[in-house]
Amino acid sequence: MAAHHLPRLLVLLFVFLAVHVSASHGDPALLPTTYDASMCLDSVTCGTVSISYPFYLSNGIRETANYTSYYCGYTDLEITCQGGEGLNPTPVVHLGDDNYTVLNIFYDSRTIILADSDVLGGGSCPTVGHDVTFDYKWLCYNSSSYDDLTFFFGCYSKPGDHVPPDFDKYQINCSGLPSPQGSPASFVFTDEELGTAQDYKLASRYKENVTVPVQRDVVMEYEYMLARGGYVDVLKMGFELEWNRVTTDQCYRCEGSGGRCSYGQSKAFLGCLCSGGKVGNPECKSKSSFTWLSSTVSLFVLSLVRVTCFDDLHLLVYHVCLFPAAAAASSTLLLSPY
Repeated sequence: MAAHHLPRLLVLLFVFLAVHVSASHGDPALLPTTYDASMCLDSVTCGTVSISYPFYLSNGIRETANYTSYYCGYTDLEITCQGGEGLNPTPVVHLGDDNYTVLNIFYDSRTIILADSDVLGGGSCPTVGHDVTFDYKWLCYNSSSYDDLTFFFGCYSKPGDHVPPDFDKYQINCSGLPSPQGSPASFVFTDEELGTAQDYKLASRYKENVTVPVQRDVVMEYEYMLARGGYVDVLKMGFELEWNRVTTDQCYRCEGSGGRCSYGQSKAFLGCLCSGGKVGNPECKSKSSFTWLSSTVSLFVLSLVRVTCFDDLHLLVYHVCLFPAAAAASSTLLLSPY
């Protein structure tokens, strides 16, 4: 009778192990089982900025065997540490098609301060050549500190056009400001002042128009001297973006287990980078979880032995299952037919 049950119970054991391993490890691994732990350092300094997860340096990107790029951090939070011989290292983030210098990162409030790299290197009267564009999956504006400056370049350039007398307080008075040929008049407005631009129908009298984010408290400080060069200080002090913790994929499980999320260029979660250079999917496994599995399998095997060989000891196995502390003594009895 015992031999008759053996094949069926072996199948049950196999199914039990397969289901447990599948539930524990999620989808098939997209990354190797180990990784270069140097790509997940606690902190790296570039210039005066400390860079750590979920940001990552561009030289920390690795490839899988099938050439899939992966890194320790969120896809859009890549930082390039620029600087050649004799130059100070400068941390730069790429948003859209443009570069922004990282002025600071505040990890407690999940805030990063960026400034247009072209503005920082544009001399005493820099122009603004583009809006700010980025993917909102991880980044967003800080609504409590966010404001806009709107620039109109190359205005009143047609023959007979004249700047209205009471409009000059918005006109940028900076001798080094590049302007379209034959169009010397350029203007800057805060959000609250845009109505004035509309009143003067400025929308039909400019060659270039750009709106950029700035810090609200800085705008308030320079509000009455924006056109007299104050806009330069406002732009060079940058703007704030916040990053969000990921909750729409397996990353939150990875971070909750003490790991760091790895993504690819497609912005898909690839795996969990754990301590010791190990990869989890979707989370890091604690020692206790492996101990539980080992104990569970041991009890299952003991039960299998009882059923197949020693049916008369079923009460003793029941005792082992209910009272693990007595497992050692119980297992000795189970494995002895006398």
